[in-house]
Amino acid sequence: MRRLFAIIPVVFFLTAAYLSAQEINSVVFRQEGSYRFGKDILNFNVQSRKGAPYDEQVVNEDIKRLYNTGFFADVRSETKKRPDGNVDLIFHVIPKDIVRSIVFEGNEKFSSKKLAEQVTLTIGAPLNDKRLSESIAALREFYAKEGLNDVVINYAPTRHIEGGISVTFKIRENLKVKINSVTFEGCTVFKPSFLADRIANQKSMFSWVPLLNLGLLNKRELDNDIVRLRETYWEKGYLDFQVKEIRMNTVPGKPELVNLIFVLDEGKPYIVGNVSVRGGIRFPDKDLLKKVKLVPGQPFSSTLERISVDRLEEDYSPLGYIDFQAKPVRIPDYRTHKVDVVFEIKEGLPYKVREVYISGNRWTKDHVIRRELAIAPGDAVDKERINASRSRLMGMGYFNRVDAVSVNSPEAGTKDIDIKVDEKNFLHARLGGGYSDSDGLAGMIELTHTNMDILDPRNYFTGGGQRARLLALVGTENMSFEADFTEPWLFGIPLRWDVSGYMRNVIYDDWEEERIGVTTSLTKRVFDDFTTISGGYTFEHVRIHHMEDDLSPELRSQRGSDYVGRFHFSIDRDTRDSALNPTSGYNVNLLTSFSSKAFGGSHDYIRLELKGSNYISFFDKMFILSMGAKIGMVGMLDDWSDSDAPLYERYFLGGGDSIRGFPYRSIGPTDSHGDNMGGNFMYLFTAELSHPIWRFIRGAAFVDVGSATDFRKNPFSHANIGVGYGLRIMLPGVNAPIKLDLAYPVLNNQEGVKSKLRFHFNMGFALF
Repeated sequence: MRRLFAIIPVVFFLTAAYLSAQEINSVVFRQEGSYRFGKDILNFNVQSRKGAPYDEQVVNEDIKRLYNTGFFADVRSETKKRPDGNVDLIFHVIPKDIVRSIVFEGNEKFSSKKLAEQVTLTIGAPLNDKRLSESIAALREFYAKEGLNDVVINYAPTRHIEGGISVTFKIRENLKVKINSVTFEGCTVFKPSFLADRIANQKSMFSWVPLLNLGLLNKRELDNDIVRLRETYWEKGYLDFQVKEIRMNTVPGKPELVNLIFVLDEGKPYIVGNVSVRGGIRFPDKDLLKKVKLVPGQPFSSTLERISVDRLEEDYSPLGYIDFQAKPVRIPDYRTHKVDVVFEIKEGLPYKVREVYISGNRWTKDHVIRRELAIAPGDAVDKERINASRSRLMGMGYFNRVDAVSVNSPEAGTKDIDIKVDEKNFLHARLGGGYSDSDGLAGMIELTHTNMDILDPRNYFTGGGQRARLLALVGTENMSFEADFTEPWLFGIPLRWDVSGYMRNVIYDDWEEERIGVTTSLTKRVFDDFTTISGGYTFEHVRIHHMEDDLSPELRSQRGSDYVGRFHFSIDRDTRDSALNPTSGYNVNLLTSFSSKAFGGSHDYIRLELKGSNYISFFDKMFILSMGAKIGMVGMLDDWSDSDAPLYERYFLGGGDSIRGFPYRSIGPTDSHGDNMGGNFMYLFTAELSHPIWRFIRGAAFVDVGSATDFRKNPFSHANIGVGYGLRIMLPGVNAPIKLDLAYPVLNNQEGVKSKLRFHFNMGFALF
């Protein structure tokens, strides 16, 4: 056996040597099928030649080259020995199927003729894999150049009736289909425009703007739109309402535009029949029935039905019935169009809070979280208190997320409250800048610690809920340095203490104003979570310098330094849903301050200010109306009727932050030289209606009315009105909006100010 294995390599070597000594007598190509390639083309792709030594390795490479042309389904070689010892080399080639036709399916944007120009396959020739791949790549590139990067192209061969194959390119263009119109067939109860505002698939007046992608058809939202329409009709008692069909008709010649048609069957409205409550144990059913807002004989309303459920829960939730359910069961009569409603009560059991567990707080101390909770051990397990606790913790600004739920406990009649927090980063360093028509160009650096504990070095001065900030701002018209500290729970009670030291220098047109001082205040919530009172003291050094020499004597007399010692008191009520970007709620603030020589100041004067704003949203916060007003006055205590307050305390209006359409600080009483010397009274009313444009961009139409005047001389005279339109841009991750406003003074009573279109630009943001 060993000898046999030793002989095999020798035989193989001798055979290879023998064949290598042979010459190729001829090279023949035998082609199967109806299509015939020219001999020159076949010879071009092989290196084996007549008269050359036969080399099996070369023949294998020839086979690979023939395969790589992409035309052949099979290639193999054969040798026949001749009497003279040479060989005839025969290549058997089987071409691929003949391409009989090229078809495009799914193409709407471009015609098949246009797409065929990108394809290099030849009809009547065998299918070429290489050219097929090149054709698919060329089609994708063609669509990409036309702005359609999401196109999907697949190849599918099918047998042709004449033999061979038909090459089909299946194309999914994934067009960004835009809504050309939305109509409602069978709509009689509501105006079509009203229904169009209640659904997500809407036509946009800005759909033509490139890159905004507004007014796109969202097929995933169509089912939700059906629910939205159904809820809208249920609010009016149309319980038989249904959307029978949604038609999407492509606009002829414009495959990227579609007319959306909702075919409605409104039915008839239902009247409330009998209303009852059953299942109550803690409270009698007849007492619970008084909470129900549905009234027999009145039109049915799903809104009143939901309100009734909430009212029924109001009595149970404070008592700890955390598992309480009130399920309305409708019993409609399709003949009389009356509906009986039975509210089925499942009370469950009342529970007390056994323990409140807090987790996820790596840095924030446990007592800092617990002092904000609206629920504690021994309290009833009240759903509203749990939700209020979650809201308070989120309002602290320390956490990305707060989960608060009730869970079973080992003691009967009790539940535990499980609160999980996800802490935010508490150290922030921000470098950025901004520009506005009032403050000019400025750069800013800010260092903040939002969860500080100044008395705990072992925990790296962290976790006590205190806040500290250092700010430096340097600009063309403003320079400021500030250091702030806040203790929200002074002496362990909800009493906020703020202290701040600052140095500021502002460059105005005709002078500069420098302030160096310190201010401190105490703030306490009263009545509820929305109302606060505050009192504090400010001491500062104020200097008017670099005043122009050509100003009037009245203004030049204000040059120099003063001290301000001021006690200030305020009451504030704020129900806005967001301080940065409010959509609902209101804010009212009353401020009074007394500056006196007895408090360390240079003058005796008093300031009174009342300001407020209100926000109303429409159509699911699509449109937001904001209205604001401010009235203020400042006067000397020793000579109220004749003396003016210091220049640095007077009111100057105009610009992007007050009355748009007028230059910055241009509105106010003028002196003998025609220069604005500031008023001791001001009033300002503003209204703004904003609407969405694209993602974080909103448009806003506005009107501003106001003036800075002398309260001793008909203070509400000389009103100024500016109207205009602007953009509000909220960049993701930036905590300040960019405001671009174009305004015109339609009523101009300010001496020396020309009426012309003015642009107001305000941008402030942090880079990182």
